[in-house]
Amino acid sequence: MLNKGRQDLTLDSQPSGASVTVNGLERGTTPYQYTYDPADGREVRFEVYSPGHAPSTLELRPKTSGGVLFADAMLLHIPFLADKNSPAMYNIPIREVTVDLYRAFSEDMARFALPITGMNTTLDPRASLGTFKGRPIQQDKKSVLRGVDDMDRLAAAVSDGLRNTWLDGRTARMGTTKGDEAVQRAKVHLKPQLRSMKATLVGEHSRCYGPVEMEIDWRFFSALRNDSVLMSLPMRTTYNAVSSRASDVLHEALAHAARMLAQEAELPALMAGHYGAGLALSRGGEVNIARPRPIPYNGRKEMLSALVKAVVTVQADKSLGSGFLIGNDGHLITNEHVVGREAVVKVKFEQGFTLDAQVLKVNKDFDLALLKVQATELPALTVGDDLALMLGEELFAIGTPLDATLGQSVSRGILSGRRELEGRSYLQTDVSINPGNSGGPLVDEDGRVVGVATMKISGKGLEGLGFGVPISVALDMLNIRMTP
Repeated sequence: MLNKGRQDLTLDSQPSGASVTVNGLERGTTPYQYTYDPADGREVRFEVYSPGHAPSTLELRPKTSGGVLFADAMLLHIPFLADKNSPAMYNIPIREVTVDLYRAFSEDMARFALPITGMNTTLDPRASLGTFKGRPIQQDKKSVLRGVDDMDRLAAAVSDGLRNTWLDGRTARMGTTKGDEAVQRAKVHLKPQLRSMKATLVGEHSRCYGPVEMEIDWRFFSALRNDSVLMSLPMRTTYNAVSSRASDVLHEALAHAARMLAQEAELPALMAGHYGAGLALSRGGEVNIARPRPIPYNGRKEMLSALVKAVVTVQADKSLGSGFLIGNDGHLITNEHVVGREAVVKVKFEQGFTLDAQVLKVNKDFDLALLKVQATELPALTVGDDLALMLGEELFAIGTPLDATLGQSVSRGILSGRRELEGRSYLQTDVSINPGNSGGPLVDEDGRVVGVATMKISGKGLEGLGFGVPISVALDMLNIRMTP
């Protein structure tokens, strides 16, 4: 034989020192030198894994090189005999490859919503983006990196890269109702800038390999102040394309960069700080409310019959919900989605009369609203201590489920957990909470209000569960101070 092809491969990882299996069998650690053996099959599957990182897989399909054997046979004037079990019959298309390993994230890690409102570039449109099979990569519609000037496509790649991390990165279009709501709720939005890109790719359009070097400025903006850059994190990173379709390399490279962003050690604390500052700005001015006189009743048996007098049905133009008084002077709390954009809503009392209530302030982040009726000497609920609640402790929901004729209905359950959703604290309960219960009180077994029932909770696996905003959080987010 004058030419026996190439059967050797150097497999490395970033970070290095990871374990390598070949078709499920442990073989060594990276950088790992592999020599193809036909006994490994026509498709060889590598798995690279390291403690604290998600595993990465690589599949290779060595090509037959019978033409090389035939050429050797002709040169040597010997009969052409092909031994399919000979490694010389096969050729690995690449000599070395590096796979990227990403850190695994704890399920207990605080999670934050991060709307991605676009991505732009400062690339010179005439500049080459590197090489593919030794030829310059131009910025045109036929380029292997086509779409580098498509802001929406780039943002979608970043969103994909943040999937299954502690950042819930979803594309949001500013200037639309849904997009603006997502940005306002998150307090922070991301609009990165791609500053440079250089690829060195080999292989074919169906399978290519090689590094893609990028420089990106991750720019975080305030949702409450227009064009206010809260922070900018510059990053230089390299994505290693492994058996990728040429048309997917750009998307995969940006997704890789986004995943590296989620691994930045200081970012969780920075996000928590900016989110907290955003919440503080949404609280509005301080409201002082005198602590109400306790509602009198004799024993547990009379408790709920007495407390319903402090619970109201709230009727807006196109919605119905519940609310409850927290001051004898007519201050009451309900959900923001119940009052909507109304400045004045109707409030119906258990005693049978109806009053107009002025909407003093709303907090969309926690779905809360503070209302005021012009009346005095009204019965009001005593504020309890939600932090002292124990799991399994009995809770009651009082409200108007489904229809106004069902006002001040009572349902019973337990505190089944505490939950953090998008950085917000909630009480989780098995109490039946229907749409009309929104804004009503969750009352503990001593007759004190410990939460505000809400239906506007969304998330994976949350169906059939009841949630309430802890009363301490509700008072804080509406900036209410209870005075002696």
